[in-house]
Amino acid sequence: MTIKTLEIKHYHACHACDLLVYNTDVSPGEKAICPRCGTVIEAPRQNTLDRTLALVLSGLVLFIPAVCLPVLSMTILGKTSDNTLIGGVIGMYNEGFYWVALLVMLFSIAAPLLKLMALAIVLLQVKFCIRTSYLAGLFRFEGYLDSWAMVEVYMISLLVAVVKLFEIAKINVGVGLFCFIGLLLFSTLAAATLDRKYIWDEIGDLKT
Repeated sequence: MTIKTLEIKHYHACHACDLLVYNTDVSPGEKAICPRCGTVIEAPRQNTLDRTLALVLSGLVLFIPAVCLPVLSMTILGKTSDNTLIGGVIGMYNEGFYWVALLVMLFSIAAPLLKLMALAIVLLQVKFCIRTSYLAGLFRFEGYLDSWAMVEVYMISLLVAVVKLFEIAKINVGVGLFCFIGLLLFSTLAAATLDRKYIWDEIGDLKT
């Protein structure tokens, strides 16, 4: 069988070995596995559009308070200071750590916010069948941001800082920390419930 006789639209390439596998109907909870290398080719999620959209919008609601409200309050020698994520970026910039401030701003604030906003726009357009020329490019851009949105890395660094400061200062948990944990939780769940193949298929249907 040559490529000329293949109904290429009925085949899907394995992400790992590029083997062309015939598309079959895979129900939510089931998996399509590459017969050559064993890589999972397709694993549909149940009600992926509505569930992911709800999680993304919840994350966006928590984003501003997570960034702007106090994450921790520290009391040292009778002096109390409130610490926020955006305040930490400004503080590092004022101290002359310009590159560190820029990196924290990009990877802990800008990239996660852009990722949530881009995904929300894509899902809303798919849900309400809104056709735009930038939809596919925006979804592709959202996928690129996966490697740069490092909310979980900031959370780990925050926990390390709390452990180190616990012995020399009185630490009080702020509202911003709970919002930040909620943001991390919703972002992680949104990534877990998102079925990218389903969304790409829906985007393809919108173009026709």
